[in-house]
Amino acid sequence: MWIRTLLITVAACIPVYFGAGASLLRFGLEPLVLQHFDSSAQPNAPQFLRISGDDGNAMLVRRYGAARVGCVVFFPGQHGIIPVYEQNLFPAFSAQGIGVLAVAYPGQNGAPGKPHLPEIMELATRVIAYAKATCPHHRVVVYGRSLGSMVAAYAAGKSHPTGLILESTAPSFSSAIRLRLNARWYLAPLARLPVSKLVAHDYSLAEALSSTHDMPAVIFQGTADSETPLSTLRAAGVLGNLRLVVVPGGVHSTTDLLARDRIVQTTLAMFQTEHT
Repeated sequence: MWIRTLLITVAACIPVYFGAGASLLRFGLEPLVLQHFDSSAQPNAPQFLRISGDDGNAMLVRRYGAARVGCVVFFPGQHGIIPVYEQNLFPAFSAQGIGVLAVAYPGQNGAPGKPHLPEIMELATRVIAYAKATCPHHRVVVYGRSLGSMVAAYAAGKSHPTGLILESTAPSFSSAIRLRLNARWYLAPLARLPVSKLVAHDYSLAEALSSTHDMPAVIFQGTADSETPLSTLRAAGVLGNLRLVVVPGGVHSTTDLLARDRIVQTTLAMFQTEHT
């Protein structure tokens, strides 16, 4: 008798489980993707630029180094932990005369508001437009890592900078979500849902870069990255205007360090190509 009761209970819970999961994917995903982040380790550079939306949400931009050759606009991952890059990445650009404009998303690193992806895409485009207007010779390379790579790709697709560098990226929003679900046993069944149809908009590199065939674009992807696996990127197909650089041994948190010098050299090459 108890077995029958258990089976009935399980059968009743399954629709609730999947229904709740579908509802979360459709209506409650953004606060999970870009969480409010108020770290005790605040960025060292003061606010340089504030780009505000109509509802009070804003992106903050901080500047690092003197821009003698050109600028890099940097879009971090979902946690936006800028102090990490202040130590390990930005000085490598500064040493080559490349100024860095580092973005803080709404709700992170002192930027006011709450994350809303469509608005973030629009604000990111405005940041790049400002950089193109003020950086030496209007040379701007857009660099995005992890979730920031999708923001960077869409903003670059609209603003057409000198070049685009993506690092530790997923081919689409839905593929990244599915991987995160599969990584947790209690959420793995939800990966069987039609995630691409449930999310409000399935952002993808293919869509973002559909009109940028002449813009140089490079992806740096680690071979040991379990959060944005190289295999998933290859399975989706690398677009014709994208060049893939494989970083041996790179995991999601170390690919930028392992590829740092090559990323800087790629940026310089993009500036030089435009100049010639």
